[in-house]
Amino acid sequence: MSVGDVLVRGARGFYRVFMYVQLVFIGVFVFVGPWWALRGGLAGAALLCAALGLLFDTRALAELLEWAPARLQRAAVRVAVASHGVAAGWALLWIVWPIDRAWTPLTDSENWSDPIVGFSQVDGFVVHTGGGRVWAWSGDDWRDLGEPPGGRAWEFHVAPDGALWTAPQGTARLDRRDPATGRWHSLGRPAGELKALAVGADELLVTVGSALHRLDLARGTWSKEQAVTGRVESLALGGGTAVALGASWWSREGQGGEWVDLTRPDEDSLNYYYAAVGGRGWRYAWHSGLWSSDLQVAAPGRSFERRTPPAPDVRVIVANPDDGARVVAGSWGQGVWGSDDGGATWTALGLERVQVRSLAVDWRRGVVCAASSNTIWDRGVFCRNVPHGQPSGSSASEGDESRGTP
Repeated sequence: MSVGDVLVRGARGFYRVFMYVQLVFIGVFVFVGPWWALRGGLAGAALLCAALGLLFDTRALAELLEWAPARLQRAAVRVAVASHGVAAGWALLWIVWPIDRAWTPLTDSENWSDPIVGFSQVDGFVVHTGGGRVWAWSGDDWRDLGEPPGGRAWEFHVAPDGALWTAPQGTARLDRRDPATGRWHSLGRPAGELKALAVGADELLVTVGSALHRLDLARGTWSKEQAVTGRVESLALGGGTAVALGASWWSREGQGGEWVDLTRPDEDSLNYYYAAVGGRGWRYAWHSGLWSSDLQVAAPGRSFERRTPPAPDVRVIVANPDDGARVVAGSWGQGVWGSDDGGATWTALGLERVQVRSLAVDWRRGVVCAASSNTIWDRGVFCRNVPHGQPSGSSASEGDESRGTP
C-alpha cells in the first residue's frame, strides 16, 4: 500500500468520524433544545427547534444509529418523533393560549417596542414607550406627558416627589420633568458612558464609565464618591439605603452615611449583578441567564445570603420602599412572582410566556404592572392586583377595587 493510499484512507476515516461526531452533537441539540426553550418560556424558539428536530429524526437519526439493530433504530426514531411532536404541540398551545385573565392589558400599549413603567405620586401610572414619548394612564386612556428633550432614553425613573428622570443615549445630560409645572428640562452630568442611574428624594447617583458620581439635588452640584473604588456597574437607591454593585459590592445607610465595602458572596466577578433596595434596609442582588439565575438577599443588618430565585431567568425585582421584605420579580417567559419574606418563599402571579422588560408596583393600592418586550407575541403593558399580603398603607378592599388597573 502506497503512502498516497494510506493518506486517502486516513482522510476518509477522519471525515467519517468528524461527520459522526457532528451528527451526535446535532442530535443532542435538537432533542434537548425544544425542552430547554420551553423551560425558558421561549415558545417560538421551542417550535422552531421541534421542527428542526422532526427533520433530523426523519432524515439523519437512522444514519446516526446505523450500527444498531433495525428494531432499535425504529424505536429510537419513534421516540424522537414523539418527543418533538409533544414539544411542538406544547409550544403551539402556549402561543395561542390567552394571557392570564388576572392581568389586564392596557389599551394601545401593544404598539410600543420597549416600554419602561413606573408609578408617580403626581401623574399616577407612567410609561416611557421606548420611542421617546412618556404617557400617563388616566383610567381608560393615555395622557401625553411629552417627549424628553433627549428623546429615547437609556434609563427612566420616577423620583419620590413625582419627578420623572430620563438618561438619553449618547449625550452627557439628564432630562427631568418637573412634577409641579409638567415641563421637561435638561441638566448636565459627568462626561462618559452612563451605565446606571438611581434617583432618590434628595440625591441622584450615576455610574459613568466605572466611577460613581452623586448629584445633590438641593445644591445642584456633582461630586465623585471617592470612597467607592473599583468598577461600579449597577445602582439602587431608596428607603434610606443605597447599593453599588460591580467588582466590589458597596452599601450605604442614610444619605450622609459611609459606604461600606461588602465581601461578595462568590468569587465570580464576571457576572453582571443588578441591584434593588427596599425599606428598612433590605437589599437585593441578582444576575440572570437564559436557563438560570442567582439571587442574593441582605436582610437589615446582615450580609448577602443566597436565596432560590423564583424562575430560571429573573430580569427585574421591585421592593416595597416601606417594607423591603415585600418584593415582586419579573422573569423572561416564566411569569411574575411575589414574596412577603425577602425571597425566602415565592407566590406565582401568572403572566407566563411574556418577556418582562420592566415592573412597577403601587404598593399602597396593591397593583403591579409589567411591561413586555416580546417582538412577536404579547407585547404591551399588563396590570393586576397583588394577591399576596396586604397593600401597604391601605385596606384589602382598596386593593380589590383597583381591579388590576392602575
